[in-house]
Amino acid sequence: MKKIISFLLFSCLFANSYAVPALSNNDYRLIMSSQNMQNEKEELLDINKASEQDLLGRKISKSYVAKIMEYREITGGFDKLEDLKRIKGIGDATYQKLSKFLKVGSAPTKKVLNINSADELTLKYYGFSKKEIKKIQTFLDKNDRITDNIEFQKLVKKKTYEELKDLINYGGKK
Repeated sequence: MKKIISFLLFSCLFANSYAVPALSNNDYRLIMSSQNMQNEKEELLDINKASEQDLLGRKISKSYVAKIMEYREITGGFDKLEDLKRIKGIGDATYQKLSKFLKVGSAPTKKVLNINSADELTLKYYGFSKKEIKKIQTFLDKNDRITDNIEFQKLVKKKTYEELKDLINYGGKK
């Protein structure tokens, strides 16, 4: 009888050591492979190539989509996603929401800026500050046109000049 009890006790201990523990729902964890994470990143739309329908399909409002398309039409595209903040109505909060759906996946083909005929919106989209826009407009009102890079350089900050000097066209009149 002692042998039977010893055998049963040993069997119970042995069986419990190899038993699979019961898991509750909280014990499951999602493990993403690098492939899954790569697919998730690929779901971001390239802001320079996405169509209106692609943007609307991501539940981005029609007004923002129209403004994004207008920005692309005027400037040639976005250099960095933060350029979205140049668009009227897109501040930090809206930018944070949009950045969850968008990326700059391709370099834009920037358009030449005719500084003498550009309106305030165009200048803003190209990154000019309010102060620089006012200086440019005041200069154009007095002088009819900016003739060269020397005049242009006097109206804007050095940083702005360096960023845009290759895109500026001085031909034409206001």
